[in-house]
Amino acid sequence: MAAAYGEFELDIPKVMRAQLPAFFATLPAAVLTPENVERLPDGAQGAYLLFLDTRLVYVGKTDAQAGFRGRLARHAQNIQHRRGLAPERMSFKAARIFVFSTFDLETMLIEEFTRLGGERPAWNFSGFGSNDPGRNREGQAPAAFDRDYPVDIDQPVEAPPPGPHPLFEVMLALKARLPYLFRYEADGMGASAWRGGHRDMMWRTIEVPAPPVTTRALLLRILAELPPDWQATVLPNRVILYRETRTYPAQLEALRREG
Repeated sequence: MAAAYGEFELDIPKVMRAQLPAFFATLPAAVLTPENVERLPDGAQGAYLLFLDTRLVYVGKTDAQAGFRGRLARHAQNIQHRRGLAPERMSFKAARIFVFSTFDLETMLIEEFTRLGGERPAWNFSGFGSNDPGRNREGQAPAAFDRDYPVDIDQPVEAPPPGPHPLFEVMLALKARLPYLFRYEADGMGASAWRGGHRDMMWRTIEVPAPPVTTRALLLRILAELPPDWQATVLPNRVILYRETRTYPAQLEALRREG
């Protein structure tokens, strides 16, 4: 090989470890709200930090497909209606990185911030932001994040206008507007106009009260119109409404028709 020739490979993980945490330290944090998230560049990719008060609790990364907006908007929704977690306590920092390597940036940052701060960010590997676990998995042990900050059905929710409404329309509104999962039983009727409901829900109406309206208030009104063997179960990360009478190991409470 010619003496005038050499090969140089940039050690990107080393550069990231040395410079990225220091760069984050120069950034001011912003409250994790949809408005602040929307101000981030569309499609930007990189790494981000989440803080509870001033404590670093989560390190994440995104890519061009999800972008900061999509990922942080999901986190902003996930912290709503949680016991012991006021959304205004949450803030974030985001750093756009224009060149990504194949190394695991998220793991590297978790390790580096653990070394610098003396503790691992509490919400990494806690189930924070995880996906719907699916039906028949309600008996599984809840994730650590959900145990610490379970859903709160006594928070006001955006409801249909006051007055009588078809029961299933109210359920669909709840499903669309709640910041956590709301799943209900369907009986496979298959009618496209029915959109996956149960025959017990057909031709029933409920009276939506004037705001503020809580999720609990709507669930109780829904149950009052359904047959007595229906049950709404509040689990740490979701609410389910099934035709059943049972107790789940991790349930916070079960609601049934009064009387």
